Amino acid sequence: MVVAPALAAVLAVTVSALSVVAAPSVSPSSPPASGLRITVTADAMDVDTVTRTVTATGHVRVTDGTVTGTASKATLYHAQGRGILVGNARITTPQGVLVGGEITFTYTTRIVTRIVSRGDAGLEMNIGRLSAGTITVTPPSDSVVGEEHATFLSPPDVVATARTLSFDRGRGRAVLDGGARLQNRDGFIQGERIEGMDRLERASVTGGVISRYRDIDARSQTAEYDAKEKKIVFIGDAEVTQAGRRVFTERVTVWYAAGRIVAEGATRMRIEPTP
Repeated sequence: MVVAPALAAVLAVTVSALSVVAAPSVSPSSPPASGLRITVTADAMDVDTVTRTVTATGHVRVTDGTVTGTASKATLYHAQGRGILVGNARITTPQGVLVGGEITFTYTTRIVTRIVSRGDAGLEMNIGRLSAGTITVTPPSDSVVGEEHATFLSPPDVVATARTLSFDRGRGRAVLDGGARLQNRDGFIQGERIEGMDRLERASVTGGVISRYRDIDARSQTAEYDAKEKKIVFIGDAEVTQAGRRVFTERVTVWYAAGRIVAEGATRMRIEPTP
């Protein structure tokens, strides 16, 4: 069944039967019928009642009342509960606004359950912007995962990068995995994994930690980073170099803005000539 553009159709997905109903007499701005949860509006629709596939084109809008997607074209594979948006694809979720070359989503009779954006994927959140090759948003669990060279920018100057970057928005947690690096105007710290609060103002760094802030270089097994206090605690085989001196200890605290270093426990210092 084809619904022509002139009819300004509304496609509605029923809650109970997972059937497709075309209502050509309803305008795109009208609310969905009673009992319906997910609706699609478009300039034109092709509804295959045998395969239960819907192709919508022109000013496409998909919504469950909380999550809303727009695109030039959408295909809904209703039997699978799966949809694809292409052409200026964009989805607004409680987690932020998601864009990408292609956005795939899964849905039940009532809600959109999972969204995956591929191809220059970007998510604008209230805490900053995430970009990656692939971004997955799961609205029911309030989680976000960026994969394939993920980058997170948070005002005023935080830049976080990793192979995988995930946010648990409900708990306010962020995790960077694989070549994780956290940088601001004062310097950077990197390791295999970084875990912190969602704006990454405080974080734990593990796995071959390397850091440079202003004129202080450091390395250790793990580190605790605090941007507000401009302080980093390096723990385990810690080594800090500054202005011709190198300190070796198990635990050392560096206040990088003040240029202050405090070592704890057995400590060895080596004086080195400055260039």
